[in-house]
Amino acid sequence: MKVLRVDDSVAIQQSFGALLEAAPGIEVIGYAADVTSALASIASNPPDLIVLDSNLRGHDHGIDVLLCVRQRHSGIKVVMLSNRSWASMRKKYIDAGALEYFDKGIEFQQARDFIAELAHAS
Repeated sequence: MKVLRVDDSVAIQQSFGALLEAAPGIEVIGYAADVTSALASIASNPPDLIVLDSNLRGHDHGIDVLLCVRQRHSGIKVVMLSNRSWASMRKKYIDAGALEYFDKGIEFQQARDFIAELAHAS
């Protein structure tokens, strides 16, 4: 499973990317830190899955990426990984088309396990 990581935190990109790459069947094919680079990466080398931060550059721009993916690339799966653990945020992104929403402060391992299961099922 080809995975694109979209997060404006280099530390999170590297640490979660390393966790993902340790799982069988997962290949992290790129990183993006903002909406523009994320959409360019998706267009040039479509991933099977995007692990997307909801809070890009201090705003709620993750929703822009998610909505664009749902409209233009409906076959790409999206998993949210965010520092906002509010139930309302989780519902907002699931309702918009994300497969799942994880709090990166406390659910790193659960997110990795969920993605590993997706890769195994593919």
